[in-house]
Amino acid sequence: MIGRTYLGSLFLSMMLVAISGAAQAKSHPSSENENLAVVYGEAGERYPLVGTGGIKVTGGHHGLFMSNMKSSAIEIDGSGIAAQRYAPFTESSDFTAAPNSAYFVSHACVCTLPTAADVAGQEIVVCNASGGATIFYRSFNGEPLPGSTQAAQMTNSVSGKVDRFISDGTTWYRE
Repeated sequence: MIGRTYLGSLFLSMMLVAISGAAQAKSHPSSENENLAVVYGEAGERYPLVGTGGIKVTGGHHGLFMSNMKSSAIEIDGSGIAAQRYAPFTESSDFTAAPNSAYFVSHACVCTLPTAADVAGQEIVVCNASGGATIFYRSFNGEPLPGSTQAAQMTNSVSGKVDRFISDGTTWYRE
C-alpha cells in the first residue's frame, strides 16, 4: 500500500510540474499565433523566443512521457532582416562617389573615391552599365587602391561588372 501511495504521489507531482512548466511557457507575452519556444541555459535561466521578423519556432517537447521523441526547431529565414539600401545614381561623366550609394555608369569616366578614413565601415557600389565604357578609379587624396600602386590604375571595362568598395578607416577594399 505504501508503494502505491508513493507512486501515486510521485505521478501527481510530475503532472503538476509538467502543467506548471507549460503554463510558464505560455505565460510569456507573444504574438497571437503563440509561436513561442523557451530555451533554458545551463544555470536554469529562461530565454523565451517568439517567432517574428523572419524567425519561426516549430515543434516542442510536450507531455511527460516520450518527450524526447519530439523535436524543436528554430528557423531563421531572413525575411525580417532589412537589406542595406543604397541611393542610386546614373552617371555619364566624371563623378565623386559618396558612401552608401550605387552608381550606374553609362560612359567612360573617372570615379573618385572619398578618403577611406572619412567613411570607415561604409560602402560604395559602382556598376559598369554600358558595353563600351571604361571606369577609371582614383582616391581623393591619392591613397593606393586595392591591387594598385597608384590611384588611377584601377579600371573596370566589363559591361555589367559591379565593383564594391568598402573602407576599414585606413584603406579601401574592392570586391
